[in-house]
Amino acid sequence: MADVVVVGAGITGAAVAHHLARRGASVVVLEQAARPGAAGATGFSGGMVRAYDPDPAVAPLAVAGLAAYRDPGRWASGRVPLRTVGAVTAADPAEEAALREAARRINAALGTTAHVVTGPSEAAGVRLAGGIALVEPEAGWVAPAEVTADWLEQARADGAAVRCGVRVRAVEARGGRPVVLTDAGPVLAGAVVAAVGPWGADPVPGLRPAVPVRSRSIQVSIVGRDPSAPAHATFVDLRTGLYAKPVGADRTLLGMPHLVWDARIGAPPDPDHARATVAALTAHFPWLASAPHLDTIRAADAYGDPAGEGPASGLLTGTGVPHVWAVRGWNGGGVKTAPEAGRRIAEAVLADAFPGDTAPVRAFPADAFPARAVPADDSPARAVPADTAPARAVPADAAPARAFPASDSCPGGV
Repeated sequence: MADVVVVGAGITGAAVAHHLARRGASVVVLEQAARPGAAGATGFSGGMVRAYDPDPAVAPLAVAGLAAYRDPGRWASGRVPLRTVGAVTAADPAEEAALREAARRINAALGTTAHVVTGPSEAAGVRLAGGIALVEPEAGWVAPAEVTADWLEQARADGAAVRCGVRVRAVEARGGRPVVLTDAGPVLAGAVVAAVGPWGADPVPGLRPAVPVRSRSIQVSIVGRDPSAPAHATFVDLRTGLYAKPVGADRTLLGMPHLVWDARIGAPPDPDHARATVAALTAHFPWLASAPHLDTIRAADAYGDPAGEGPASGLLTGTGVPHVWAVRGWNGGGVKTAPEAGRRIAEAVLADAFPGDTAPVRAFPADAFPARAVPADDSPARAVPADTAPARAVPADAAPARAFPASDSCPGGV
């Protein structure tokens, strides 16, 4: 039994689990892959982080996200995960006033030096190709898998259990609360959060979001960068959707929207799109004309509209099952929003599932779940150590089946 089950241990699921556990909830995280952050959008994300976003709903999440990635006190490692290489956001010159106002807000919130470049044809190693740019010297990129692992490490230190290699088959209501049916057995929960990325486009029963999402292909290429080529910041062009980021001192990641909808996860790379991406970005990085191609990677992400006025300002949408929520599609921007989105989602889920309850770990009422005829030695491991968890007000003969062994099943400590 858990206060909250988080389905999906990508970057957003890990952030949600961290904030839930930090607030005293008992948490079980279920991940179908063998390692958290290894599959889906998180495993293949470029991890670019900047405070600016043109969407007014996403902008405050991005500002708070950059603040978190710059703060060593937020991380179990004691080190900031941000590689501070700067960020250049190119736009049409007609957007100058909006960009200047955005820079003002960002600097007021973070004490940074964001500014708008209009005269020069180049900024931070990026040619602007007729545009202007918002430059954020304090932004950059993170390694999403590292961030995911750090949040899960913190969640486990706060009592959460993280289970890898476990497939969720369905979620259904039982006694007014959800039960998560997995290939390792059932887990009863006070609430469920599905943070499954592109798998949300074709979810298992009980996890279908009321606001639909679609999977869309994402493809990036890695090219070599000669030492004579200038160093550059991360780059996004709002006019075209082109983007790039440095990977170490001698490589660059390149991307361009790959408009293949309902994309199959694990589809092979598209070589024509890879060539078109390099050709399009050569206007911004002339040295690409002779850069060696090293690799092309194809994945998918969840795309969809936010849920408007729903919980956590539209970050969550219902599923039709009480106390079961699906995280919105991030449209390729989940990494920069994850720190603040995880916090808001955790607060919203606890407020829904346990209204007015301020206890660190919540006890379900005695009639919360019906009795189940299961072996006595097959009941679920607590997500909080036995010496710190309060007694739950559930009769002994009503305990659900133990779905997992007592120890975490994820490699590498997460």
